[in-house]
Amino acid sequence: MKWGQVDLEELNMTTVPEDTTAAAVILGDYATLKFDFGQGTRYVFEHHRRIKILDKSAFDYGDVQLYLYGDDQISGLKAQTISRGSGQTFRLKGRDFYEEEVADEVKALKFTFPNLEEGAVIEYTYTITSDRIVQLRSWYYQHDIPVRWSELHIDIPVWFEYLFLTNGRSPDINEQERLTQNFRVVQYKTKQAGMSGTVKQASGTTTMSGEVTRYRLVMENVPALKEEAFITTMDDYRASLRFQLQAVRFPNQPVDQILSSWPDVAKRLLTSTAFGLQFDKKRNQKELLEALAPYLPEQGTPSEKALAAYYYLQDALEWDGSYWYNAEESVLECFDRKRGSSGELNLILMTVLKALDVECYPVLLSTRSHGKMLQLYPIVRQFNHMVTVARINDQLLILDLSDDERPAGVPRKASLNKVGWLVSETNPQWINIAPPGASTARMFQMSLSENGDLSYQLQTKSEGYHAVDIRDLVSGAEGEQALAKELQKHFPESQAEGMQVALPDNPVDAVKWGYTAQVPGAAQAFNDFIYFSPCILPYFEENPFQKAERSYPVDLAHPFDVRDVFIVEIPEGYVLEEMPESASFALPGKAGRFEFTPTETTGKVNLVYSLRLDKTHFEPEEYLALKQFLDLVIEKQGEQFVFRKKT
Repeated sequence: MKWGQVDLEELNMTTVPEDTTAAAVILGDYATLKFDFGQGTRYVFEHHRRIKILDKSAFDYGDVQLYLYGDDQISGLKAQTISRGSGQTFRLKGRDFYEEEVADEVKALKFTFPNLEEGAVIEYTYTITSDRIVQLRSWYYQHDIPVRWSELHIDIPVWFEYLFLTNGRSPDINEQERLTQNFRVVQYKTKQAGMSGTVKQASGTTTMSGEVTRYRLVMENVPALKEEAFITTMDDYRASLRFQLQAVRFPNQPVDQILSSWPDVAKRLLTSTAFGLQFDKKRNQKELLEALAPYLPEQGTPSEKALAAYYYLQDALEWDGSYWYNAEESVLECFDRKRGSSGELNLILMTVLKALDVECYPVLLSTRSHGKMLQLYPIVRQFNHMVTVARINDQLLILDLSDDERPAGVPRKASLNKVGWLVSETNPQWINIAPPGASTARMFQMSLSENGDLSYQLQTKSEGYHAVDIRDLVSGAEGEQALAKELQKHFPESQAEGMQVALPDNPVDAVKWGYTAQVPGAAQAFNDFIYFSPCILPYFEENPFQKAERSYPVDLAHPFDVRDVFIVEIPEGYVLEEMPESASFALPGKAGRFEFTPTETTGKVNLVYSLRLDKTHFEPEEYLALKQFLDLVIEKQGEQFVFRKKT
């Protein structure tokens, strides 16, 4: 793919045959990565990308950000827009590129393509030189738009041993060849620097010959990665390639083992000033325990004190919204500041538990949006969060401190990513993060007028994650009235009154709430008949799984169990003409169940609606059964009772 030379066919194309809905397509994505020893050990990454804009909805692809880490240097940056038909080019100038610091040690170089129009082609190329050789720059074959051709060339000197971590589908072309290359290497000499000792100083260059393995890795016609409902992160399934340095084996030198073992990683973490020494330091334990002493039961057991400490810290500390497992500062400074990252908050908790002589262990994990973990390779950078496992009342509980009101043993939803790595000096191991459940029971007492208006009284009991959700909701700016918003989404003319919410002091206890409401036109009154579906606030208004098939697993955060009881007074002067049939069906393997049971009593009709999903992970081959299950749920909850006026 040569700069500026676009095929006439590609310049004039209006759709992508493989995906006629695509608003843009990557025509070509080419990169080479080679090593350079001229100024230390570095790699040079050259990248050229060309995109065809098919629809104005894809103009966002004209805003580009290139990320630079640490001391990365960028050069040779060019970008241009090529008009459809005429082929006229509009090149960006130096003033069109600008840098922004987006995080510590991370900068973004940004630019926007000019003269964008439907049918235009945009392309850019650049070279990045980096000394971050432990993890080379990742290569993504798959994007949110289709990719016609993606090709990576990478030269790995024989002295470097890398793991190739493939995600998603494997390359269509995987070619390798061994060749010999000459490298220019800087020579250093040691020079006396007065009383301060010696320093290294460059004294010239020499040429070093070595074998290189050259890889050519290609994917063709890669489909767009389209967002799916109920998933951890789409990046878990994006076709990509990452590189992790495992060892360095220079001639006549000892092997430098970069990637060690899980026990070695545990030992290193536990002796780190930013991690293990935070909660093992006696001074930290003593000062935090003294600060919390007034809030702990004086005669309580260690478990009772541990729970009291958890709930006090949950209320006293504020989460700053960031995830990490280390402490940037001392846990004492974080405690005084009353604010910190997820890792800092949980390190404070670990320190207190240690001071109370409670058996506890730090557990590293990757949050759901951060991606899946590789259990085979001891790569610490795959983690972005830490929780604590503690033995409370002879039971191992996961404690995940934040500023929301969650019971002990109920981690934040972001932590529910299946597994975590328990850091122990004697027995580091992977453990399952089994999610607690969520349940809600609702009772509706309903009455209908002759013209179809509905009055009802609602009583609700929520437990587990559903109770946490209610607590979070009513703690917001709208307070308790936020609970009535769901009704108004379905019936804008509705009115909720007499809102009552009982939030127990103990987060373990269920949250109870309710209100009375008036809903005009909730039923259809036609001639001598009233048609009414009691399921006015369904848990699934529509099936979230609309596609006939799915390429990715369905991954729910936690199991749930919901049960509604509807008691409907038959309108005065009417009789029950028809009611839905009962139904009961289950997913294979006891993964879920739905029951729908209508009955008639004197002057009333009743409906019991029960839906539960006990399984949280469904493979693509299980998707169709889940989709059909929810199709039946949606169909049944829409069925109506029919009332006829007495003659």
